[in-house]
This record gives sequence, C-alpha cells and structure tokens, in this order.
Amino acid sequence: MEDKLVSIAMATYNGEKYLREQLDSIYNQTYKNIEVIVCDDCSADTTIKILEDYKQKYGLIYYINKKNLGHVKNFEKAISLCKGDFIALSDQDDIWLPEKIEILLHEIQVYSLIYSDVKYIDANDNVFVESEREILQLEKKILIRSFKDVSFFDSEYKIGYTKGCTMLFKREVAKKAIPIPDFERQHDWWINIVALRLNGIKYYSKPLMLYRKHSDNLSSNPKSIFYKKYFNNIRLFLQPVYRIIKSVQRLYKLKDFGFKI
Repeated sequence: MEDKLVSIAMATYNGEKYLREQLDSIYNQTYKNIEVIVCDDCSADTTIKILEDYKQKYGLIYYINKKNLGHVKNFEKAISLCKGDFIALSDQDDIWLPEKIEILLHEIQVYSLIYSDVKYIDANDNVFVESEREILQLEKKILIRSFKDVSFFDSEYKIGYTKGCTMLFKREVAKKAIPIPDFERQHDWWINIVALRLNGIKYYSKPLMLYRKHSDNLSSNPKSIFYKKYFNNIRLFLQPVYRIIKSVQRLYKLKDFGFKI
C-alpha cells in the first residue's frame, strides 16, 4: 500500500511543550507516504514557530485560525483539508511508535476504521499504564462492586473507548462525518459512529502509541480516567433526550435555563 497517501490531521493550541516530540515521532514513521495537516487554534506560545520549522524541514502544512474554534471544530477543519486515501488523527502531546501507520494500514483490510491499544505516559515520558486494558479491568472491578452485573461491558473494547489519536480511517468516513454536528462534543465519538454505519471498526490489540496524561489535560491516576470516561458514557447516553429538550425549547421559544449534557 505504499502508493496510498495517509493524511495526519493535527489540532494544536499552545502546544509548544511536547509538540516537537510528537512531530518527530510522526516523521520517523516507517511508512513514508504521508502528509501532515495542522490547524492551530490561535496559540499564544511558540507553537507557530515550531510548525514553521517543520514546514521548512519536512513540508508540514499548517493553517492558523482567525478565531478560536474549539477542539472539535478545529479537528473538523483539519480533517476537511486532508487529501489522503486514509486519515489518522493526532494530538499535539503524544508519541507514536515508528510502525504505527504501517501496521494500521496493513491491518485495516475491509473495515472503515481501525484503532490500537495504547500505553499511558506522564509529563516526563514515564510509562505508568502498559496497556489500556489495565484501566478496563479496573472499570470492570468497580462495576462489579457497584452493580453486580457487567454483561453490557463484557467485550474488551467498545466504541466509547476508541481514542481519536489511535485511529486510522478511510476517506469515505471523513466524507460522511464532516461536518460534525453542532451538538457533538467529541469528534472521535462521532467518527466512530459513522465508521460503524459503514464497514465497521477493527481493533489492533498491541499498543502503537504513548498517550500522554499530564496536568494540562487529565490526572494521570487511572481511577480518575475511568470515572471521567464513565461519566462521559452516561452523558452520551442522555444526549438524545437533551437534543429533544433543546428542540422543544427552540420550537416554543422557551427559556433556556443553561442546562447542558
């Protein structure tokens, strides 16, 4: 598949601390037919300088938003600018293993989207979770203690655990997923749904990247990761109800009490 162009869509915002390390890991991929598309959301640090350095060295393509779009719309813009047959999403602070793109491209086969396991690292690149399965095992233990029944969570991975930075998906997914609906607050969740409705999702069981957890995004405590994820799943379950409420409010011009899911 060396003839297939893989686009890497990255969203940046004040990412100077880890950005070079992430970009180096992308340009050190064993699969070389790539383009890197970056949309910057009005950074106030040296992020743009770093992007310009990599543009001069590797041909990185970057765009600076005229106003802050927010995480979801910034990724949407980056994805819409990709020209590749396949698209991978990248955060600004992780580290990709060299064979990430090559393996996912080889393994995707007939599926619309593939994603891999990850290792968790802290602010100093120290691995503190060897596999996301550790977090899932913790989740099951908590659910067993809380509900005595985990039948709904029996499979190892479900759609809610598919991180955008672990994904590789076909261009057909991007065409269907863009624009991302305004009510959707997680771009990767929406892409998952679209891929499931096309030719499905495949999971690759080995970690292909180092997923950074630090003070700027989320506590590095696996328990806090679980509780945040569990809350998000509840919120996503309630979203259809929320959208109905908002539609009724707009239809009858009712007062919006600021309730959000």
